[in-house]
Amino acid sequence: MNTAIRVICFTLLLSAFGFHAAAEDFTNAIHAYLQQCVDNEVPNGCMVVGLVDERGSRIVSYGKLDNGTSQEANGDTLFEIGSVTKTFTGLLLQDMIARGEMNLDDPVAKYLPKSVRMPNHNGKEITLRHLATQTSGLPHDPDNYEPKQANNLFADYTIEELYTFLSNYKLTRDPGAQFEYSNLGFELLGYVIAVKARMNYEALVTDRICRPLKMDSTGITLTPELKSRLATGHNPYGFTTPVLTFSAVTAGAGALHSTANDLLKYLSANLGLTPSSLTPFMGEMQIPHFHGTTNFDLGLVWWIRDLHGTKIIWHGGATPGFSAYVGIDKARRRGVVVLCDRPGVSLNAMNFACLGDILFESGWDSDRRPAETNISTALYDSYVGEYQRKSGFKLWPFFRQEDDVTSQSGIGIRHEGNRLLAQATRWPPVDELLPPVAGELLPESETRFFERLSGKAVIFSRDFWGKVTGLTMEGGGGAFSFEKTSDQAPKAPEPPKPRVAAKLDPTLLDAIVGQYEFPAKEPFPTGAKLSISREGALLVGTIRGENTLHGAFDLFPESETNFFVKVNGAQLTFIKNDKGEVTAVIHHSSHAGVPDIEGKKLKNE
Repeated sequence: MNTAIRVICFTLLLSAFGFHAAAEDFTNAIHAYLQQCVDNEVPNGCMVVGLVDERGSRIVSYGKLDNGTSQEANGDTLFEIGSVTKTFTGLLLQDMIARGEMNLDDPVAKYLPKSVRMPNHNGKEITLRHLATQTSGLPHDPDNYEPKQANNLFADYTIEELYTFLSNYKLTRDPGAQFEYSNLGFELLGYVIAVKARMNYEALVTDRICRPLKMDSTGITLTPELKSRLATGHNPYGFTTPVLTFSAVTAGAGALHSTANDLLKYLSANLGLTPSSLTPFMGEMQIPHFHGTTNFDLGLVWWIRDLHGTKIIWHGGATPGFSAYVGIDKARRRGVVVLCDRPGVSLNAMNFACLGDILFESGWDSDRRPAETNISTALYDSYVGEYQRKSGFKLWPFFRQEDDVTSQSGIGIRHEGNRLLAQATRWPPVDELLPPVAGELLPESETRFFERLSGKAVIFSRDFWGKVTGLTMEGGGGAFSFEKTSDQAPKAPEPPKPRVAAKLDPTLLDAIVGQYEFPAKEPFPTGAKLSISREGALLVGTIRGENTLHGAFDLFPESETNFFVKVNGAQLTFIKNDKGEVTAVIHHSSHAGVPDIEGKKLKNE
């Protein structure tokens, strides 16, 4: 068969299978994507997406609460919302300002005892505005956390410890000069607001925000009824997490629980869709107060993202077991909520923001979404493989302009059953074109597909012989071309498989009890000391040093010498001499590229 005939036959083969159906409803596309996320990344978990616009609200959910029942997730499922709490703290600040009880440019020291030396730099004091815009110069967290448990960092921090840290900390730059995300700053802000109002933080949120907005499922304290609707958190290593608790000092940074239905009420008020006396205060928070980069500003608490000419105002949140995202598009009067009972690898807070952008840019109405054509799935195998593009990419969207890099951005396409799936294979991802977990590609024609969630076009190119040579993705304010570099399908991600603890005779654990010293090298740049004790049938460890866990953690055995830590996924291998005595331990990090490190067991301790 000559070349011309081969090309003609190939073209006839492609064109033989097409017919158009009606465009899919957006909520069905979201549900399919949530199923893909949960089945591949959050086994036994759940996700909920909420949408609100001028026509009302919609909830899409998938998965179960993993709380010992068969209860499925819905708009009333309760999640930890982490740093989304900070937007409530900022709103309380605006309320206090409106009441004349605080001023945005008041020094924070005004609301602290005179015995506390609030840090300053070049005589410039930290103000409430600096705290609310993440420009105070305070670090992400204080270095004097002394939690009892490593899986509950914020439960035990006291006001005395906060005052000690502030009095001894030295700023390295002027307040207001530079953005640096600080949980500590919002812990401090929430605390001084509560002190000034003479109410505890939760009571303030309930009285001044939740009650007016009829948000009956948002708070810190879990009643029995709320507990029955609480999803179980899962960490990136597949283990369930305990309910996170906060002290009165740390609550303003991340203590709240909420539901998609409640957060849609919150966003509806932010958009002015629901009349509320809080809406003007919310509007003040959405005005840029600090310029970050060419496409990123900070309001009071809220992040302001320039998404191809549209401003998206948003905030994310993460706890050890949960991720959350809330965002609004004021121009189109749209709001998006995404909640998940896992903070892990692909579904982390940053990628939730990328997913939020995709949802905002998607066609919400069926008549604006592309329609699938039925073609032979036998053709899908020709599209399978790796695609790469070299170009300058901005590290989306948190980095300064000067941090832009040239990076090899990649797309992997695989064929599973009757589905064609596409996923970014390198960081940075393909801007906002692909969601963080593999998206399904549906055909509009033999060579033109669209990503099912966003509706954005993916166009495959072929050479004279009919071989697929590349693809072009349309969207994100342009078109992005990728060259096919391999016909091999990328390996599909595997859900995390939690390690399983073995049952050991508790007396076998005694040989491990003691203290171990690690040298000063990666991952512990200043060295570390590990102390292990036995409590009944469990080994309990604490470790001191830079880049180490704070608080006590349990060690779970896989064998007499191999143990693992659920909190951070680390593994410990204990070394024995020919007498059966433990002489050392090897620390294996859960993070790729981090070297193993050996610590020697100290004698007579």
